[in-house]
Parts: sequence; structure tokens; C-alpha cells
Amino acid sequence: MKHYKCRLFLLFVFFQCSHLAIAKVPLFGFNNSEEEVLNIDHFEQALTRLVYLDSIQEIDSLIQYIPKAKALCGRINKFKTKDFELLNAVGDVYDYIAYWHYKNNQLTDALVDFTHAHEIYLHTGNKRSEATALNNKAVIYSTLGNKIESLKNFHKTINIFLDLGDSTGIVTGYSNIAKIYRQQKDFQSAQNYLEKAGDIVRNMNKPLLLSRIINGLGGIKREMGELELALSLYREALALTKSAGNQVLTAQILNNIGVVYLEKEDYKEALKYFEESYEIANSINSEPGKGHTLNNLAKYYTKNNNTEKALDYAKEALKIGKTIKNDEIIRKSTALIFEIYQSQENWKEAFIYQELLMKQNQAIEKNAIDQVAQQELIRLKLENDRFLAETELAKQTIAIEKKNQRQSILYILLGVLFVLLLVALFIIYLRLRSSRERNKYITRQSEERKLLLKEVHHRVKNNFQIVSSMLRLQSYNFDNEELRLNFDEAVNRINAMAIVHDAIYRQEKFKDIDSKTYLEKLIEQLKNTGDHRVLFEVDSEEIPFKIETLINLGIALNEMITNSFKHAFNQDNIQPKIFISFHAIGEKEYEINYKDNGIGISKETYTSNFGMDLIETIFENYEGEMKLVEDQEWNTSIKITFKEF
Repeated sequence: MKHYKCRLFLLFVFFQCSHLAIAKVPLFGFNNSEEEVLNIDHFEQALTRLVYLDSIQEIDSLIQYIPKAKALCGRINKFKTKDFELLNAVGDVYDYIAYWHYKNNQLTDALVDFTHAHEIYLHTGNKRSEATALNNKAVIYSTLGNKIESLKNFHKTINIFLDLGDSTGIVTGYSNIAKIYRQQKDFQSAQNYLEKAGDIVRNMNKPLLLSRIINGLGGIKREMGELELALSLYREALALTKSAGNQVLTAQILNNIGVVYLEKEDYKEALKYFEESYEIANSINSEPGKGHTLNNLAKYYTKNNNTEKALDYAKEALKIGKTIKNDEIIRKSTALIFEIYQSQENWKEAFIYQELLMKQNQAIEKNAIDQVAQQELIRLKLENDRFLAETELAKQTIAIEKKNQRQSILYILLGVLFVLLLVALFIIYLRLRSSRERNKYITRQSEERKLLLKEVHHRVKNNFQIVSSMLRLQSYNFDNEELRLNFDEAVNRINAMAIVHDAIYRQEKFKDIDSKTYLEKLIEQLKNTGDHRVLFEVDSEEIPFKIETLINLGIALNEMITNSFKHAFNQDNIQPKIFISFHAIGEKEYEINYKDNGIGISKETYTSNFGMDLIETIFENYEGEMKLVEDQEWNTSIKITFKEF
């Protein structure tokens, strides 16, 4: 019956699973959702790994992992995926990889990855991240010499910061645009953007930022030839910088003021500002600051016809420029040294530095060509990435179509199997119905047998009680005390067997009976008929025994307890105690320890006692062994080991 029920339950579960699987079939086409394959956790884990490898400077591992991270990002269609949280996570991975490329002067790769990040942030509406990516693109385009693309991206950045109300971002954008116009010698446009930035900063209470803008305006005025206005702006910037405590910018502005005085041919003032600038740069160990100031000092001494000192300063500047790899310092110092040697008609040295200057100019020209090539490479990389993304999307679409075809076949097979299972279920139902009456008959017979066994054990128990009562009544007619005691012992033996049948009667199982429960009932029965002063201590496991085994154990324990009552305890014993322990010591092997604190038992009494003979006879049938052992705490200690077959 249970077997059939299990089969029915399994069929029901299969039916439910099949129903759910069929319910998930798309009604229209197939489900082209990348989120079923990738989720936000994949990209958060990728970003965490990138940051970790970068933080511990595992460059080789990072270089190997970056292509894998980019391939992961390429699996997401950034224009079709609707999960913006997932897309922003993809953008963050691209953004971090781009920063790493930029840090390592890999400008082409950096620009490509910033472009991917920008496209994603634009699609998701993540304005602040979009503005940051645009600004980074503009900086790289400017570095590569593509001023048009740089200006486009800076203007887009400013528009986003205007929407966000981010004053610092707007000021930074205006300053960057002014820098590009200044490089192109469009001083009026550069001045206009710096003035816009200055108007915003004056309301922000940021003196250091304002000093940078005013310093830039001073530089534009100097290049436009308005030296007095340039000096005024430089002094205003210097005051703000000193109040902010920025020594690097202070040294730079002092240097700029010295240049203006040099152009005005006020050499005394120029020298004063150059020396103060160099002292600050030297104190803070600013190598770029020292290099630029040394070049200006070389110009000063050249104009004052001190060519030896001018050479020393120019060569020191060249050394610093080479150390820190600053092309501007190297170029200016090389040109100065060439001019000085040329003025001295030292043609040998002049030729050396002229050749070096030509190499630098050639490097600049080569760099310009490389910049054009890099821009074309960037375009090709972006087109290639788009092509790869489209190819990956096509692959995913084909894979999903194949998967849906396989699912359709699977659903058809499941449907056929479901019909077959329904047929099998119907057959099983017919078999169950035909066997139901037979099962009822078997169950009814089983219940009747259980009732019969209970009745038998109940009658046996009652018969034990009748025999016990008759023997006890009979013993009252004897004047012989020894004979009466023998009758009492016989009654106790019968009661030990009766307790087993009482335990059987009170439980449904008839095969095994718990030894601990039986032992407690036996002791309770004997306490009622024996010495009430005796304190029993029982340490027994709950061991199931067969009925015949438990009856024999009961008779044996009855003999030992009765012997203790009769012979062990006298009036001098204030607190009689009996200790019984019952434990399994192996597979179907057991140990009984019986102890009392009575007067003790001699070996002669132990060997000649009828009760002991009876116990030994009982346990011989179980391959048992009974022996008298010494125990310092107990006067009598008997150890019994036996097996149950």
C-alpha cells in the first residue's frame, strides 16, 4: 500500500513540474534577454578583481585579466538591454579599465574604453558619470592634438554640469576650453572662457581655484602684450595663493611675474622674483618648478651678458628636465644653450646642441604624425568593437533560437511522456481499487491478532498474580519461618516474570522490551515487599531485550536483591544502599554490576548459596560469567557479563 502511495506522489510531482515547464514557453517568439545569462554580480565581481589587482600592483595578472573583463562587457548589448543598473555596472568596468590605460600612457586604449563607458552612461541617463567620461575623452583628445574633438567633448561636459548645477564642473570645463584656445593663439576666446569661470568662482569662496584662473588670465594678457595688466592680475593671483598656503602655485606665479619684468627689461625686479620662486621650489623639492625657474634665470643672465652663469643655469635645467622627462624644460634649456654657444662662436658645442634641438623638433613632428595615426586607430578600434558587439549579439540570438528549438522538442517529448504517465496512473488506480479490499482484510486480521496477543499476555499476567497470591496466602499458614521465607522468594520470582508481561500488555510491540523500564518496575515491586530503608541507585541504558531474556534477567536480579534484603543489611547499617548498573559492552554483549554496602559476602557463602547457583545457571545459558570482585567503596560487588543470541 505504501509503495503504491509513493508512486502516486511521484507522478503528481512530475505532473506539476511538467505543467510549470510548459507554462514558461514564450507566447511570441523567443526571449532575447542577456540578463538570463549575466547579472550585475558578474560585473561587480569583475570590478572588485580589477581594483584588487591594481591595488597590490599585480601588473601581469591585471594585464591578463583586462581582456577577459572587456570580453565580459562585450557580451552585453548596451543599446538593447533595459536593465540600467546592470548597464551602469558594465560602464563602471569600462571606466576603470580606461583609467588604468590612461595611467599607463596607453591613450588609444583609454579613449576607446572611455567612449564605451560614455555611451553606456548616456543610454542609462547617468549624467554625472557621463560628464566624467566626456571630460576624460576631451583631455585625451587634447593630448593627442585633436583640438576639435576635445572642444566638442568639453562643451558637452559643460552642458551636463549646467543641468546638474555643478559649479566646480562648469569652472573646470571653462578652464580646459580656455587652455585649448590659448594653445591655438586665440587669446580673446581663451580670455572670455576664463572670465566666465572667474565670475562663477568669485561666488564659491574658493581662493585657490580663483587664483589659478586669474593666473591664467595674466598669462593671456602677457602673451597679448598687455604687460601692466598682466602684472596686476599676477599680483592678485599671488595674494590669493599665499592666503591659501599653496607654495607650488606661489612659486609658479612668482616665476610668471619675473618673466613679465624680464620682458619689460626691469632686470633687477625680474631677478628678485626669479630667486624667490627658485627658493620656494627648492624648499618644497618641486623639480618642475626649479627647472622652469632655472631656464628663466638663464635668460636673465644671457640678457645681462653673463653667459657663463647663464650656461650653468641652462645646463642644470636641462639635467632636471631629463630626470623628470619634461619635454618643455628640455626644449627650452637646449635652445638657450645653443643660443649661448652660438653667441660665443663656440661652433663645436653649438653644433651638438643644435643637433639635439633638431632631434627634439623631429620628435615633436613625429609625435604629431603619431597623434594622427592614433586618432585613426581609435576610430578603427571603435568600429571593430561595434562590429564584435553586433557579431556577439547575432551569436547569442542564434544560440537562443537553437535553445528554444531544443526546448520545443523537449516539451513535445514531455507531453507524450505525460500522456503515457496518465495511462500508467489509470492502470495503477485500477490495480489499487482491486487490491483495496484485500488490504482491508489483511489489516483487519492484523488488528485481531494484536488484540489476541494482548489478551493472552493479559491473561498470563493475571494468572501470575493469581499464583502469586495463592502462594502468599499459603505461606501464612506455615509456622516454620524458613519455609515461609522460601515461599516469599518463590512469589518474588513469579512477580519478576509477571512484570515482563505487564510491560508487554502496556505497549504495542511484543518483540523487544526496554530493560531500563523493566528494572525500575522490578525494584519498585521488591521495595514494597522488602526493607523500606534501602536506597536504590540505578545506572542503566535503554536496551531492548527479548521477552525470555528479560524474564531470566529479572529472576537473577530478584535473587540478588532478595539476598541483600535477607543477609546484607542489619540494624547497625544506618543507610542501606544497593547500586545496579546495566550497560552494553559490545555487539550483543552486556555487563551487570551489582553492589551493596551491607556486611559483605564470603566466598564460602557465595559458592554454597542456592540463589547464586540459580543465577549462575541462568547466565550459563547466555555464555555468561559471574564473579565476586573487590571494591573499596562497596562491601559486596558482583560483576556479570553475558550475551544475547
